[in-house]
Amino acid sequence: MSSLIRLVFVGLICLMAGCALIRPGQDAAATLALLPPEEGPAPVLLKQTVTLQSADERLAFLVVSRFERQQVKLVALLPTGQPLTALEYDGKQLQQTVSVPVNLPAESILATIQFALWPEPSLRRHYRPEQGWTLSAETNRRQLWHHGALLLDIIYDADITLVHDYLRAYQVRIQTLEEMNLGT
Repeated sequence: MSSLIRLVFVGLICLMAGCALIRPGQDAAATLALLPPEEGPAPVLLKQTVTLQSADERLAFLVVSRFERQQVKLVALLPTGQPLTALEYDGKQLQQTVSVPVNLPAESILATIQFALWPEPSLRRHYRPEQGWTLSAETNRRQLWHHGALLLDIIYDADITLVHDYLRAYQVRIQTLEEMNLGT
């Protein structure tokens, strides 16, 4: 499975999970980093379905993501086609437009997507051991720990990406429907 497809899957999962699963009082030191778009994957447009599962809730969405060197754009749509939220990040400023009255943690969503899709050298630059981070990156799996506690476990299996967010207690299943290379 290509890294672009992985990005779309992870993006959908993260957008869905952020809707209702962020718990107050999280360890601020365990905050995921927003990574520069220019360090990301090759330019791509992804269409994915995302299913979020928490202890008592299951949500499904469609996510359309555009990853370019200058900017990252994500739009989440309800199954009815109604826009839920849109994110734009240029490496300096994160902008979020919410169409449905829901409090979505845009920064957390995008940072999780980036962790799943950005190349390993970028992750190692931003999640350094001296800051308490431990990173494991294999062909079909990525894991992130902070001071010995597992925060994220991402598994890639063909066109499906599974995200286990232990900090926020949810799981996301992302399936890539379409991937379009935007490279010239």
